[in-house]
Amino acid sequence: MSETAAAYAGLRVLVTGATGFLGSHLVRALAAAGAETHTLVRTTRIASLAPVDRVRAHSCDLVDAAAVASVVSTVDPDLVFHLAAYGTTGLQSDRARIERVNIAGTTNLWDALGPRVRRFVHTGTCAEYGDVRGPIPEAHVCQPRSLYAATLHAAVTISQARGLESGREVVILRPFGPYGAGDRPERLIPYVIARLLAGERAEVTRGDQLRDYSHVDDHVSAMLLAGARPLPSAVRVYNVASGRPIAVRALLETIAAEVGGDASQRLIFGARPLGAHEPREMYADVAAIDRDLGFRSQVDLRDGLRRTIEAARASLVANGGVPR
Repeated sequence: MSETAAAYAGLRVLVTGATGFLGSHLVRALAAAGAETHTLVRTTRIASLAPVDRVRAHSCDLVDAAAVASVVSTVDPDLVFHLAAYGTTGLQSDRARIERVNIAGTTNLWDALGPRVRRFVHTGTCAEYGDVRGPIPEAHVCQPRSLYAATLHAAVTISQARGLESGREVVILRPFGPYGAGDRPERLIPYVIARLLAGERAEVTRGDQLRDYSHVDDHVSAMLLAGARPLPSAVRVYNVASGRPIAVRALLETIAAEVGGDASQRLIFGARPLGAHEPREMYADVAAIDRDLGFRSQVDLRDGLRRTIEAARASLVANGGVPR
């Protein structure tokens, strides 16, 4: 066990967003490190949280202030990881719920915290920055271009302010391009992998936009560091990324090469337009998180994609599919 993971042994940790992509991986890592891990999960989502030793799920919707207060009081955590958000993909399109979950939900969580909580780790989004060219440092002025990004930016700003008011340590993490097993199927990488494994065409954009992708294991490592490492000041913001931009076309061609066969011929570039709020470039300056927390992306992109493809292939076989 690493020194960072060992720091979690015996800690009482509360995680929101535990049924999401990053949250589900984080919960397993916390449990493996020996943390007493508690999660806030909507009743309709509890069944999707795989049973894990040392993890207790509490039925609670973040928009219900009284319910949040009751659960947080019962758990009385040492540390909070706030990953819950709504609107992360186009399928989550209820605009009123985007505002309620991301802003009111964050306020409800802060209002419920007891004196035991020493640090609050909150994930925002790289989309807070807006349309930027070149590597983006954390000090760049945020100009979000969608309601989802705007509400998450409002939420992390609330967390920063509440941290300064209360004297608690707050770490804001802005993930860039997390990918890996268990991601939402409508996202680009799992969509393309699923189509190619099924022997079908994958319709995508021209692929000339630049992005920054890093494996979910790296994002979990960054979150664990954010919860455990000493901070240079009480409230900090860090990009979580590889710091190595890649054209989406090159990324998808790598996936096709790993799938093999005629997969590359079934990538239909230019079949879809770039989304209205999708910037041409989105990649990170990662100097701050390296300097302060000692984080560097460790999973090679090709190896991470290979692992993601193999997990998708195994899932397809388990569910009666026949991968190509």
